[in-house]
Amino acid sequence: MKSARFPLIILSLLCVIFLLVAVQQYLGGQKEKSSRTVTEKTLTETKEAKDQLQKELDEQKKLKAELELQVTDLKGKVTSLQDQAEKLAAQIADERKAKEDAVAQLNEKTREVEDIKTNFESAKKEHLSLQEQYDKINKDYESLQAQLKTVKAQNENLTKQLDDMESRKEVELDKIVVSPGAEAEGKVLVVNKEFNFIVVSAGNNKGMRPGVMLSIFRDGKFVAKAQVEKVYETMSAANIQPDGSEIREGDIAKAM
Repeated sequence: MKSARFPLIILSLLCVIFLLVAVQQYLGGQKEKSSRTVTEKTLTETKEAKDQLQKELDEQKKLKAELELQVTDLKGKVTSLQDQAEKLAAQIADERKAKEDAVAQLNEKTREVEDIKTNFESAKKEHLSLQEQYDKINKDYESLQAQLKTVKAQNENLTKQLDDMESRKEVELDKIVVSPGAEAEGKVLVVNKEFNFIVVSAGNNKGMRPGVMLSIFRDGKFVAKAQVEKVYETMSAANIQPDGSEIREGDIAKAM
């Protein structure tokens, strides 16, 4: 009897063992399947995130290229503006040199006229004191009269030129100062120390007018003053006022 039960017990134990092994394999398969599903999901999300980052990187590269083009264009415009300012400064310097030469020539002619007048007065006195030599003096006098007529014509012409120059100068000095626009501000492009003037990047486009007084600043601190003399479309020339520090290119000029 006992011998018949023993194989049954062994068989039961083997069935239990096989059942446990089958359950364990089933649970292991389910766990592996779940792990694989999670891994695939993570891999998909990672790939999507990578694609999104690549897209953002491409957009950033495109934006960088556009900004580089804008910077290059801006540098070209600044260089062009600087060249225009330097040419304008050279032109203004030439004009002032021509004016100085014209004034010097006018002064020389004026001195010559004064010398001729002095000689003429001396001749008149000599004519009165030497009455006995009237005929000779009369001839000399007529000759001097002819010279005087020529000199007077020259003098009148020179005087007219002088008056015209003085009138133009007075008109320029007496111009009414018009309040500039709110944007009447620009950068100092050129400083001409020989003729004591500057060129700033503000003209008719920013409401600048002749006669306007400019305050010059560097790093937010007041440096000097300058008065606008000539106004162009995008630039102005201004005379540097005394009692101020040295103005440098790059300083900021603001209308007062």
